[in-house]
Amino acid sequence: MWQLERLPRWTVAGAVFGGLWCMLIERLAQYWVVEPEYSFGWLVPVLCGYLFWLRWGSRPAPGAPNVGLARCAFWVTALGLLPIWLIVQANPDWSVVAWLLAGQTVILSLCMIYWCGGTVWLRHFGFSICLILAAVPWPTFLESGAVHALTRLSTLVTAGGLNLLGIPALQHGNVIELRTGSVGLDEACSGIRSLQAVLMLTLFLGELYRSSFRRRYALVVIGAVIAFVFNSVRTICLTIVAAEQGSESVATWHDPIGYAAITACFLGVLAAGRLISGRLATLPAAIKTRPAHYPYRTLVGFGGWILFVFVGTEIWYRAHAPVQTTKWSFSWPVHKAEFADIPVTKAEADALLFDQGRGAVWTNGDGSHWVAYFFRWAEGPGWSRILARGHRPEVCFPAAGYKADRDYGMISVQVKGLSIPFHALDFQDGEDKEYVFFCVWEDGLKGLQRPRSPDRWGQLTRLRSVLLGERGLAQQTLEIVISGYENQAEAETAFRREIANLIEIGPDNLVAAASHR
Repeated sequence: MWQLERLPRWTVAGAVFGGLWCMLIERLAQYWVVEPEYSFGWLVPVLCGYLFWLRWGSRPAPGAPNVGLARCAFWVTALGLLPIWLIVQANPDWSVVAWLLAGQTVILSLCMIYWCGGTVWLRHFGFSICLILAAVPWPTFLESGAVHALTRLSTLVTAGGLNLLGIPALQHGNVIELRTGSVGLDEACSGIRSLQAVLMLTLFLGELYRSSFRRRYALVVIGAVIAFVFNSVRTICLTIVAAEQGSESVATWHDPIGYAAITACFLGVLAAGRLISGRLATLPAAIKTRPAHYPYRTLVGFGGWILFVFVGTEIWYRAHAPVQTTKWSFSWPVHKAEFADIPVTKAEADALLFDQGRGAVWTNGDGSHWVAYFFRWAEGPGWSRILARGHRPEVCFPAAGYKADRDYGMISVQVKGLSIPFHALDFQDGEDKEYVFFCVWEDGLKGLQRPRSPDRWGQLTRLRSVLLGERGLAQQTLEIVISGYENQAEAETAFRREIANLIEIGPDNLVAAASHR
């Protein structure tokens, strides 16, 4: 061990914790790549490193830590890395596990800082470590609630602003009716993207200026107000364009106005940070003394444990990789009356990043109106699971202005010997009712298909996928929306009757069933 101690003091710590943080960033990047509201996440590790570097240059003399407490907390947390890393590989869309992994990384880093410098260093460096939590995806229920609330408020403010400007506008849920047509405010218009990025920025600025708690709190609140104001200006400008040039012109102006609004928003937040916090504080010179403790042996042991976790997880999932899969696809009823494809816009294709996908509408002989969307993601990337589960009816329909009426839970449909689960819901749009049947399917071992469903046992299903070594499997979704029936029972009866003729079972029919984007 004496040879190890001859290395530069922080070489081992940098290598070990660099590996730990790379594992966390690799997992969070699954969200940063595909979720626009978290695209700012790529910047957060850089800001964490910058704040840590600033703090390192002004570090105080280390205090005396409770070594026994630090060692106990460190190894208890470290042992939890193995199950969490195993679970997150099979469930990259499970935000709870992402929070646990981020929490473990933060706790382990803070334990090492405390171990080396006591409470004094913990207070000094703590925020620069904890800032990474601003880039962790919010829990689904919290994010969906925020999106719906902000979308309703944004629609209300936009309609009111247009009327004040002399442009007649009538609000219908999340849709604004203009004389030239209707404009819907979707998730992007809710302001959740700018709000989450601004929240991170205000936290960073508060630490950069070393502001008091009250000033930091004021900056967060003012930043949220600035984000909402500029987002409202953006939506008002877009609806003015729609009122003057027609709703089809919104696509042309959407990005330029959006970029201008987000730039003005960030400049406003930077100005607010300067006004609230004043000048940057003059940093005191670092007290160049040795850490109170520097556990070489613990760092080496922890580095070995991280290597075991990573390699062991890869061995587990590669050894259980499925060879045979059960597949099914959707056979489009092109012979139906009024059958027509629904164009998938470039914006929608870029948001979903599917490998195969198609939408269509048709009318049945009894006069009922049917709409279907089928998307498939090839096996491999973990973010495909996030996309397949992120665009669900209970999220997308309310965001489009529909009112959720009733959730009937999961129903099982038997098709050619295969049991396929569908989530049954209905939504109200004025006097019209839409009956929705939605399925998320994940390829698995033949005869052992375990589709992930949003029922009460969903969490146990997630854990079972770890035991079976299922990772990076192909995903697909089928959503069917039916209108024209008196009640859900009639709609479900018609759905069960029709779906038996619309599902094709087998591994070789996917290309014919779905078109490439």
